[in-house]
Amino acid sequence: MPLQEKEISVFVPVYVNSDLLDSLLEELVRDNYENKEIFVIIDNPNQDSLNLVEKYKNKVFFILNNQRIGKVNALNKAVNYSKGDILLFLDSDIKLNNNDGSFLSKIVSEMTETDILDIKKDIIRDSFISKMVNYEYISSNFVSYLYSRFAKKCVGINGAAFAIKKDVFKEVGGFSKVVSEDFDLAIKVALRDKYFKFYEKIEVKTKSPGTWKDWFAQRKRWSIGVGLWLKDHWRELLKYVRQYPSLALLSFVILFPTFIPILLSYFLSNFLGYKLLNFIIIFFATKFPLLIAFPFIFSISLLLLTSFMNFVISFILFLTLFFLFAKKLNFHFNILEFTIYYYFYQPFAFFVLIIGIITPFVYKKYKLDWKI
Repeated sequence: MPLQEKEISVFVPVYVNSDLLDSLLEELVRDNYENKEIFVIIDNPNQDSLNLVEKYKNKVFFILNNQRIGKVNALNKAVNYSKGDILLFLDSDIKLNNNDGSFLSKIVSEMTETDILDIKKDIIRDSFISKMVNYEYISSNFVSYLYSRFAKKCVGINGAAFAIKKDVFKEVGGFSKVVSEDFDLAIKVALRDKYFKFYEKIEVKTKSPGTWKDWFAQRKRWSIGVGLWLKDHWRELLKYVRQYPSLALLSFVILFPTFIPILLSYFLSNFLGYKLLNFIIIFFATKFPLLIAFPFIFSISLLLLTSFMNFVISFILFLTLFFLFAKKLNFHFNILEFTIYYYFYQPFAFFVLIIGIITPFVYKKYKLDWKI
């Protein structure tokens, strides 16, 4: 089928309002691809949202809900009204990099080779938090790139911007009524041996939380959602890990570099040469009383040396990797920012993630300001 004959349906879910919705709709409307339809589903619209309905009423299909029916319900409902062969899902808090007006045509073109398409996401760097989140996006985008290149299947996807063939979406039953609907959809697609592709030649920019309070609320929802996802799909995930063990291990290291210093500390402290040297020193200390304090001094010195080596080796390793990732995918990179991210932000974010993942396994009652 010729490119322009394939219809693409675009879906943008909104809760109340989004400051970026107007610019997003403007870019979508002026996009050069003609065979398109745009759906905006708004729960509890405020006056600003209603003004946009009036502004784009002849170019965009609006579905207004007077109550919060939730993202999953809103999107599944809108898909039933669509005619497109390809479904494109976009969050309302993103900016399109669409200067040449070919965003949609590039997506349609790429969808001829795959079943589900992940689109590169960058961060709008307007706060300290967003500068830290930038490095999370470098790692997550690169993991998607690796799975796209070497496995052509992926069990996770960032739902802020992705496309999927409509027949595949229908085959897997659409979005499930879960918190992490994007991850859930991705694993359902992967389990049916459908093709996954990451496309880095176009991008969207998304907002990060502006305050730590909003950051905590977002991470609580994400981490508990991941926990529920793992609780439902851990068997399938284990099979997937066994199928691609090297990719799974590399992805884990890239996403959670906090583990590398821990592993290095373990391997360095258990290095056979250190063990032998420590044994020899203890042996001589038992023979010569004057050396009795030396094993303690040696152990402390060895611990300090190991920690220093760990500090230097792990940091240089990840500084190099993230710099190369950023260069490959055209992300912003700053050594000082990365240092703060590596030693402070990432360990803290990882701790919050682990607590959230454990929560649904331990507690049945937890509160989320989220409706699916």
